[in-house]
Amino acid sequence: MRPRRSRATVVTVTVTVAAAVVAAAALGGCAAPGYDASKVQRELERAGATPEQARCVTDAMENRFDLNELGSHSSPTSREVALARAILVKCGVSLSPRR
Repeated sequence: MRPRRSRATVVTVTVTVAAAVVAAAALGGCAAPGYDASKVQRELERAGATPEQARCVTDAMENRFDLNELGSHSSPTSREVALARAILVKCGVSLSPRR
């Protein structure tokens, strides 16, 4: 059983997860060309997502975005950010309120 996290920790983790997903979708990992689902999953897990949530997110992103989009180095559009947030919610990743 996982220890219970404080609200501040949950907010920090969810902001980090959201940022990781959006950045991964938009930038595809600047250090290497192309999209690497395993790398995105590892980053999501490091940010606090479970392995199942991380797989759910990458699977959903691959179904919603073209792989070329996922591997591009452009900034995400507001539509892409909204889709990434919806994917996080669908996969059970809690999000902090938008600021």
